[in-house]
Amino acid sequence: MGRLARRLVLLLVLAMPLWVSVSGAQGANSTQALAPGSPRVRGSDPIIAGAIEQAAEQSPTFNQLVTAIATTNGIVYVHFGECGRNVRACLLLGITQAGSNRILHIKVDRRRRGQDLMVVIGHELSHAVELLNEATVVDATTAQNFYRRNAAIERYSFETEAAIEIELKIDKELRRWANQR
Repeated sequence: MGRLARRLVLLLVLAMPLWVSVSGAQGANSTQALAPGSPRVRGSDPIIAGAIEQAAEQSPTFNQLVTAIATTNGIVYVHFGECGRNVRACLLLGITQAGSNRILHIKVDRRRRGQDLMVVIGHELSHAVELLNEATVVDATTAQNFYRRNAAIERYSFETEAAIEIELKIDKELRRWANQR
């Protein structure tokens, strides 16, 4: 694929959630499954967007995470990037407000692909749901305080048992789906 074609695909991937939102096809509080083309979970790269769509199709648990986010006032962007400390993916705690929306960002290691990429995105989306389910979490300070109360913290990172369980469940569902083909 040429450079111009890649840019066009990226532009379409980034513009689709906005178009869906503006067209009214999916409401912010919709209870239907919004995984493919969800205006609330957005991949900043065609590979990430494809992984999100594929995981939502193949894993009911992943799809439930995306649907749960769709019922909140959160928008979650998933990007390739470095988290540091050899972490393969991370939810950044720097939540920002855009009107009535809370904006969250997830970074995933650029070397992740396929099922591994889908599983780590699912893990981090579970953290996003944890924060978005708390209306008082609106910035980095309130997010850090939430995890100080509710997670195991080791130096600069945090972890919840729920996110680990969800990660394992998504992995199992994706493996089962792959074995059925």
